[in-house]
Amino acid sequence: MTTRLGPIRSRWAAVGAAVAITLGAGGLFTASAASPPSALIAISPVRVLDTRTDLGLTGPFTSDSPRKLDVTETAQSPVPAGATGIVANVTVVGPSTPGFLSVRPGDATGLPGTSNLNFSAGDTVPNSVTVELPTIGAAAGNIDLSFHGTDAGATTHVLIDIVGYYVAGAAGPQGPQGEPGTAGATGATGATGATGATGATGAQGVQGLPGLNAWDTIPSGETVVGEVIYDTHQPAGPSSDRVHVALPAHAPEPLLLDDVNFAATNTAATDGDATCTGTNSAPTAPPGKVCLYGLGSTGGPLSYEGQAAVLNQQGFSVMIDREQSGDGASDMAFSFTWAYTAP
Repeated sequence: MTTRLGPIRSRWAAVGAAVAITLGAGGLFTASAASPPSALIAISPVRVLDTRTDLGLTGPFTSDSPRKLDVTETAQSPVPAGATGIVANVTVVGPSTPGFLSVRPGDATGLPGTSNLNFSAGDTVPNSVTVELPTIGAAAGNIDLSFHGTDAGATTHVLIDIVGYYVAGAAGPQGPQGEPGTAGATGATGATGATGATGATGAQGVQGLPGLNAWDTIPSGETVVGEVIYDTHQPAGPSSDRVHVALPAHAPEPLLLDDVNFAATNTAATDGDATCTGTNSAPTAPPGKVCLYGLGSTGGPLSYEGQAAVLNQQGFSVMIDREQSGDGASDMAFSFTWAYTAP
């Protein structure tokens, strides 16, 4: 069974992203004994960090100086205490040197060995990030942010827009009551005729299943779907932008360049795939592939192509090329639905 979330849209330099969640058919999903099942709550984007205006934290980040940010029950955050994770758009603005940014749970220690964003000097680079939150101890509700630049004194500004959060969830609702059994036949007429037997009670319905955690693996044969919106604010010239999309859980196998494709019916696609046979209102994908279906655009012609998967089998990216200059006063946008089926 496949379930779709509505689009989650955030406007900044040029890129928007969406997340989706699916219900599995094989049982209860947990990452470990310390990670209970959780449900994703999608929200309108809320900015909780902008070091350019001292929102959340004061001043830019300095290389190899990790900082903690509380993202629960603060003045700017709607995430409740006890939340087990967040989904956010994280953006690096104007780094003074090339480097990377790592987003980890708030109880992480030392310097990170992995990155969520990689960038060159002066870039503005966004990415979708899903990160677990500690629920107990001094780091409860915190995330750890660490910037590394090529110079010891390197600095960068960081923005975070939360688009959803996870809360510990109970099992799904009880299924519907089964149909009652057929009444027994009436006994034969007589002095003490026997009463017919009472019909059997119908079987209880199947119990519902919880959603996937971001740290689960999508079961084989399961399909997850979602929607991505590419949004350019008042462009004045042609541009190319990579749009990153997070899966609701880990793909069981790494996504390769040839696994991410637009449907052959998308005339603007440079890598149309005839095996993507769904539609934009009912996206499908063969096992091991991501298929994308265009919904339309405003503000001029676009071309687009699939790109290789991003870090840790958690998503994919696509390249959007806007070939026509804008008028510098009107927004341009394009959106498409996508589907991924675990092999």
